[in-house]
Amino acid sequence: MLKGVNISSGYDKKQVLFDVSFEIDQGEIVLLAGSNGSGKSTLLKTIYGILPLWNNGQIIFDGKNITGEPTSELLKKGLLYIPQKFNLFEVMTVKENLQMAGLILDAKTFEKQMSKVLSDFNILNLLLNRTPMNLSGGERQILTLAMASLHNPRMILLDEPFNGLSPQNITLVIENLKLLNQRNGVTLLVIEHRIRECLQIANKIIGLKLGKIFSESDINNTFNINQLNSIFF
Repeated sequence: MLKGVNISSGYDKKQVLFDVSFEIDQGEIVLLAGSNGSGKSTLLKTIYGILPLWNNGQIIFDGKNITGEPTSELLKKGLLYIPQKFNLFEVMTVKENLQMAGLILDAKTFEKQMSKVLSDFNILNLLLNRTPMNLSGGERQILTLAMASLHNPRMILLDEPFNGLSPQNITLVIENLKLLNQRNGVTLLVIEHRIRECLQIANKIIGLKLGKIFSESDINNTFNINQLNSIFF
């Protein structure tokens, strides 16, 4: 579904990624692991066109070359990116955040998708008049997933969805990520340092180190958390 071929990128003259290649199949939940500074967030931003590709790398989505396409086109194709920060309108209510996320949809499609989103993420029905600053960390993440789901995504790139969350809120987010994947068929590429928690949902792990992929493997019962931490951190 998503394929990266010789991806190199960085910031100004500082190169962060070096000929990164990978492939993710439809329906997978893939953990992108690595220590701080390994290039994980840079890779997601490059995939989504926020950072330019250097040299002759390519990004293939659903069999088509999307290299250099604007984010508006990627959204239409069903590829979405949720950054770690600054993904909500803090002074607006939950309902208003959802309305803002659906502005590019026609009224009929928005009404249909809004109904589905509030059914899938039913916790939000009780929070529609609250602002994000009055939500728990888990509820905030559910709102970002709901905003993305308005566009009926086929794949979502997620940057540290468990960051700063309590164990209870992590469980809440995990349940909703499972829902997205299993009920709606959404493929997920997730950056996360909480490997133990990610093992509950991921079926593949890609390891980045110093801007290069050094490991790519399916997750199975032969792994334990200590082995994974020693490999990727």
